[in-house]
Amino acid sequence: MATSEEHDAVLGAARGGIPEWAKITTDIRMRPLFDVVGESITAAEQAVGTMAETKDHLVRSDGYILTRGIKSLKSARLLVSAGHWEHATAIARQLFELLVNIEHFRTFVTREEAQQIYNRFGLLQFFLAELRRIEFEKKEKGRTADTPWELSVRNYLDNHCTEFKLPSRDDGVKRWRTSWSGKTTRALAESSPNPVRVTQYELLFSAWSEQTHATPGVFAGDLFLQYEEEVVAEAIAEIHGVSPELLPPISGAARREAQTLSMAVALFIQSWEQLPHVPQPGPERSRNWVEVVGSFAGHKGIPM
Repeated sequence: MATSEEHDAVLGAARGGIPEWAKITTDIRMRPLFDVVGESITAAEQAVGTMAETKDHLVRSDGYILTRGIKSLKSARLLVSAGHWEHATAIARQLFELLVNIEHFRTFVTREEAQQIYNRFGLLQFFLAELRRIEFEKKEKGRTADTPWELSVRNYLDNHCTEFKLPSRDDGVKRWRTSWSGKTTRALAESSPNPVRVTQYELLFSAWSEQTHATPGVFAGDLFLQYEEEVVAEAIAEIHGVSPELLPPISGAARREAQTLSMAVALFIQSWEQLPHVPQPGPERSRNWVEVVGSFAGHKGIPM
């Protein structure tokens, strides 16, 4: 959240002083957005807390999914508040992928069927990762082969994951499905009941791809963002008789921060709504959160 010093710096720019606010990321102008992020995280943690003693595997699975979303949103908040919005775009992508996968649950006859396939694929990914780690340690570190754990891992992959197996390559290498649903993230976005998912996909996986993958375009973009901030600050400084309470408009890197965090919290709230076994915040509360985020950043190019 913005400190009093940051607020003074913003007002100082409005009075025509040195545009220190241009160097600020999280400031008073973004307070409503950060309030919604904090409230939604607290409410979600309380919801998960009510499920701590449950033995129902469906309830526990939904709790795990929501917990993952909580951690992701916390990470996005931390990065944006520190001015690292570029790194937060990768977290927004994770929240998007989580959402479209959960939405896909609705295409199955029962949610329990979808959840079981989802969980079994998760175990497949775990054991494949373990096998890669074992092979690496045998090759690079000379670890012992055919340990009891290695045999257990291979046994599980041979006997419990047949539904995800693909025909082996010509050289005998085993192949596996790359997703539990058999669909790519784009295909899941296109099949979503919410048509805005396709637009969100284009933003996260195309327009923001440079930030996620740290391409050279990131550095060029930083230069233009800084130039934009300076132009706005100079324009504000040249206005005579401007009210000291006037806050400069959000621009440059600050606008990207608002966009990234707005997208992250919106995707988090919508993911929560897809979890029927988790206590919900209530339609009015959820709607208020979405309205605040939408009114705050919706006109800044975010497909809400």
